[in-house]
Amino acid sequence: MENISTGLKWVIGIIVTILIIAAGVSIYLVINNYFIRAQEQTLAQTQMINQAEFNSYDNKDVSGQDVINAAMRYKGRPQFSILIKTGVNKTGFYAKNTYETYYAPAKEASGENPASELDLGNKNSGAHNYSVSAMLDQSLNKGNSDNCNVNTLSIFRATLHKDKNDEVRIIEFNQNPDHK
Repeated sequence: MENISTGLKWVIGIIVTILIIAAGVSIYLVINNYFIRAQEQTLAQTQMINQAEFNSYDNKDVSGQDVINAAMRYKGRPQFSILIKTGVNKTGFYAKNTYETYYAPAKEASGENPASELDLGNKNSGAHNYSVSAMLDQSLNKGNSDNCNVNTLSIFRATLHKDKNDEVRIIEFNQNPDHK
């Protein structure tokens, strides 16, 4: 009788252990799905917050002072360029950045349509780059192609250019949006 009692205790112990393990695995799978969903939502919200800083530039009219502020704000951002086209310098120039890398929008770089992927391989696209102090210096008398003066009271049309990952890589400020 003692052997049967001991055997039943072992069998019951094994069954309880299996039930505890099955419950643990079941809880893990349910919680893991919630964690994955929460992680995806957090990533989406983070991307939305990161891109929200550019909402004030998305196809909006901004002042020349906003152009200067953007040039100062984003000069230390990697893989990022600010292209400025003024009333005098219609070909445009870049706001000088820390990384000395300047990207051209895809539609200008390769003749592709504007909605196509941004060509980040076209670094240092040939346009000149100027510091903020040069943009504000009105004492410089340069030709049209080298004129980098930004009138803080003028109006510019801001356009965002994104790469294939939907990350903003270029802000283009154009004082003459009708003449692209």
